[in-house]
Amino acid sequence: MNALLDPQYHDLVGSLPSSTFVEALHLLSPAYFIESYRSIHRRLHPAVVVGKRYKSLNAVFDEFTDNLARIVRIRRAAGHRLGLAEYTHLLDCARAMGDARMADIIWEDMEADEVIPDVRCYDHYMEAKIWENAYTGREKYRLRMTPYAYRKRRFREPAHGWEGYGTAGRSVRKEVLRIFKHMTERGIDGDETSFVNVILASSRVGHTRGIKNILKTVWNIDTDLLMKEADESKIPPVTDYDPSSALYPTDRLLFAVAHAFGTNSDIPAALRVVDFISRSYNVPVPEKVWNELFEWAFVLSRRRFGRDAARNAKGKIPWDMLTRLYKTMTSAPHNVRPTIEIRHKLAKTAWDRCRLNEFQSHMRAGYEMLKETRQKRKAARLVVEEYLGRPFSSPAFEGGQGQLPVPDVSLLRSRGFMEAINSYDVLRLATAQQTLIIEKMAKLLLIHHRWTGRDNPRWERVLLPRVIEEWQDFLPRSFTYNTRGGLVRFWGETKWGQRNIRPHQNIPIRRPPTTYEDGAPIEADKKEAEETPETDDDYLWDRYRQLLKEQNPDLDVHRLQPLNRLFWDVGETPFWERNLNIEEEGKT
Repeated sequence: MNALLDPQYHDLVGSLPSSTFVEALHLLSPAYFIESYRSIHRRLHPAVVVGKRYKSLNAVFDEFTDNLARIVRIRRAAGHRLGLAEYTHLLDCARAMGDARMADIIWEDMEADEVIPDVRCYDHYMEAKIWENAYTGREKYRLRMTPYAYRKRRFREPAHGWEGYGTAGRSVRKEVLRIFKHMTERGIDGDETSFVNVILASSRVGHTRGIKNILKTVWNIDTDLLMKEADESKIPPVTDYDPSSALYPTDRLLFAVAHAFGTNSDIPAALRVVDFISRSYNVPVPEKVWNELFEWAFVLSRRRFGRDAARNAKGKIPWDMLTRLYKTMTSAPHNVRPTIEIRHKLAKTAWDRCRLNEFQSHMRAGYEMLKETRQKRKAARLVVEEYLGRPFSSPAFEGGQGQLPVPDVSLLRSRGFMEAINSYDVLRLATAQQTLIIEKMAKLLLIHHRWTGRDNPRWERVLLPRVIEEWQDFLPRSFTYNTRGGLVRFWGETKWGQRNIRPHQNIPIRRPPTTYEDGAPIEADKKEAEETPETDDDYLWDRYRQLLKEQNPDLDVHRLQPLNRLFWDVGETPFWERNLNIEEEGKT
């Protein structure tokens, strides 16, 4: 990416043979630049991203899009026209970002250049329409199709947060069917991805009959019969495709079924059809599909509020069904390891049911996952440090004499350093995201004042002090909680909403309780070993940046590629002191 954008190489980029340019362009893969960040940001609320000053997913998308556009302009300025391979890759990038506008522009340019699209082009184009704006902002939480969501998406000029794919007069299903018809009229047969796109487009507008028709027509899967008939000997066999066929099902179809029925409030159908396809075509159910099923099962287990509560409660499932699904996916033969997000959802369910031991079990399991991610982050950071000359071990870093080690410039431009920075950056953001999840669970644990019932003082007098002791690093120094006698308020240096809710510069750790539940001290041989506190990476890099600027006053570290990805502006004014409107800043 850096080489293709470097002005000194513009002539070279313009003179490359088409085959060489295509190979270089394909290296700019959305899997590398986009999908890891997209997955992490899926669990980060936009307001949190603003408050913690992380790089937003919109910024990641925009930077990638702008860079691709500049490269294309450089190529065209040299008199070259893009071919099918280049357009296919650009559409793939638009698909990965859910950027329908970008896909439209690419499609228009492709037609202007008289390039005939193939089935992959059509598939990418349809998918960009289906997932329009579905990865960013608050729209990522608004994928479920309800009467309220249908109304919000039908307007020609929809409200903020509903600008993505549309319903009614601007129906995304109609758009996708138009593209699919255009493809077939050109004599191009659809593959599994094509029909998956039609399924998802139907789900976006609540057209469940369209979902079922595609399953019946292409794979002979009668969803209604599956839901009624327990005896599978009475169910017609699925369409027999050779495993090499373009229509043979893969985990792509399993995910589409889970997502389509899940977003349309029908978890029983999602589970039944996924299981039937998996067994009929011998396609293992991957973790991604199990996680999707669990997520929508959790959504449908929640209580609904507001004017549309009754209609939005369609498809509600009991808590016990969510627990059974969890046991099924984590038991043999599936043996899915639950993610920290699943632990968070199970903890919230235990919170609703006032099950303290269950809540703490999931919270502690989630913390163990955070520890694993931190270890991976530390290993990745050590690789980056080696390229920089191990600055954190130098006397200058600790305030002693001397200078920071001067890294080899050739190493900073090497592919190895670029890879090290990218791997570390992804793990660093994943660690931040998982830390936030534990903070959320700590807050839930604290604010529930009826864990032991309405009139039992055991929670506030015995258990709560142990909770504060154990999870103090995940709580700010200013917080409140309710007791039977009134509100207890702590005042301290930090509070909820700050960039860092800890007054120290160490990583937050769980501190095992030092007393039993009856208040007696825990014997030394029965105490859990406490972790050794370590300085958080954010402050290490902030210190490194300060020393670089002190030793090189004319150096603009933000212009150093890719070194500037290490600096997250930890030293700026805390967010809560800036008195900003989160939603308005998010819009900006």
